[in-house]
Order: sequence, then structure tokens, then C-alpha cells
Amino acid sequence: MDSVVERPRQTTGYYADTAYRPDQIPEQPPQHEDHNQSALERFGTARLPWGHTEPVVPIIVFAKAPPKLLRWHEEHGDPLEGTGYQGQMDHECFRYAPLAKRFQILNLTEIFTRLMIIIFGPLMILTVIVMSFVSSDSNYWQDVIDDWRSFALTFGIPIGIWLISRVLAKYCLGWFLKAGKGPLWELNRRTGMVTVWTYPPKFPFIPRGKPEVFKAPFVEFDAWVSTRGDRAGILNRLHLFHRYSKCEAGVGVVGGATSMPEPCYALWDFVQNYMDVTQPLPDIPIWEAYRHLDPVTAEHDRQTNRPERYWRDM
Repeated sequence: MDSVVERPRQTTGYYADTAYRPDQIPEQPPQHEDHNQSALERFGTARLPWGHTEPVVPIIVFAKAPPKLLRWHEEHGDPLEGTGYQGQMDHECFRYAPLAKRFQILNLTEIFTRLMIIIFGPLMILTVIVMSFVSSDSNYWQDVIDDWRSFALTFGIPIGIWLISRVLAKYCLGWFLKAGKGPLWELNRRTGMVTVWTYPPKFPFIPRGKPEVFKAPFVEFDAWVSTRGDRAGILNRLHLFHRYSKCEAGVGVVGGATSMPEPCYALWDFVQNYMDVTQPLPDIPIWEAYRHLDPVTAEHDRQTNRPERYWRDM
């Protein structure tokens, strides 16, 4: 007979009275107006339901910290420490803050050039080899040399850029790895509140002004999936709109734009499961080191005899 795991007991004092509990949602006033979407924008969006979540995690979130990276952090420490970075993803809150533009450019450059080399490099080499065998021109060797010279010129630039970006990332990472303008949004598990920062435009040589800070309970935000079409095809993105004012917590940036809507559904379930203090934290690698600090999660792990280093020792 299978053993039954008791539901973790409510822990008073640690969680605020405003913390999200699906069975204790206060009555919500009706929504008389959609402040975040026009009638045309609503036509291309679908509102997702609350509750009845599944224990799912978007793959991009699950893979954010593989076991190998967790062990590297244990050995070398957090590379963001001392950079002023204000992002946070632990048992208390999930706060998104972008890094400095220079790091984003370096990262995107390395990813883009590496993809070009991996995807188009072998195809180009195969094409040149095939053309070398089928060529029947009297200037056969000259044609072969010209083909390989064209290949070297075509891929020499991205290869060079990729090598430079790798060298900069290895030896100059401290200069690139800096905090950006500050946090953009926060989901706080302990308080059940959502905070959104809105920054004024930045002009050259003029200090940026202070951001506007908006804070409201998590239960006042609704999830919408927008569907848009462009040259890349159909793209779906999750939006978290405040029900009674013009405000968006851009959690969709975590999952990105996807060709199928299912990752957006998974991200919405994941966010609800994280904020729900009646159940443990979602069991993903990046939160393993914090599980013992969350009372409900710690009680659940004790009852289920979960290994403390389940992911880190994998």
C-alpha cells in the first residue's frame, strides 16, 4: 500500500496575511474596463484560467541552472556578487532585472555567431565538396580554390567574431558583467505581492530619473496569452496584466516568444505554483539550495525524505 504524504502544515509568522493561498482568495471587485488592451489587441489574446494547476515547468526555466552549473557556483561563488545586480530567484521572491547592455550584446553576439557556424558551416562545407567533385570545367583546380576561398571569406568573419567574444567572455567578464538599470518586476512568495518598476527614458549625459513603483496583490493580476504573426511565423507570449489599472508584470520574458502556446500555459501554472504558500516550491535545480529556508517546502521535503542535494549530486 502506497504511503500518503500529508499536506504541509500552514506556517504562521513567516508568510504575510496577503500571501497567495488558493483556498483563501478575498472577493474581487468586478472589472469594468480593460486598461491594458484595446479591443483589437484583445482579439489576438486569450485569457487563462486561475487554479487547477499542474506541476509543470517550462523547459527554459528548468534548464536555467543545470547540476553542473550548481556545482560550479558552490566551488567558485556567484559571479554576480559585487556587481550591483538586483535580480533574485529564491524562496522569497522572483525578481527580474536585466544585466548591462554590453553584456547582453556580448552574449547575443556569441550565441548568434555560434549558431551560424554550427548550422550553416557543415552545410557549406558539404556543398563545396560536392561542387568540387561534379565540376568538369577545364579550370578545375582554380574553381576548387575559388570555392574554398569564398567559403573562408564567408565564414571567416563570424568565426573571428565568435573567437573574440569567447576571449572577452573568458578574460574580461568582470567588465561586461554589470547590473542594468534595475529590476523590472517582482513576484514575492512571502507577501503575495507583485511589484512593477517603470523607468523614465534615458537621455545621453543625463542621469536617469527615479522609477515609478507599482505594487498590488498577485490575485489582482490575470494571465493572457497573445498570438502574433510575423516573418518568423506565429509567436505566443504570456502577459500578466493588472485587472484594475494599466500595468503589466512582464513575466513573459522568462519564457520568451514561442511558436506553440503550451509553454505559456506551463509558465502560468509555474508562476501560480511558486506563489502558492500552501504547497512547496517547484522542484527545479535553481531553487534546491533554498528549499530548507521555506517552511512549507522544508516540511514537505522532511515528509518525503527528499535528498538535500538531489539535483546538485545528479
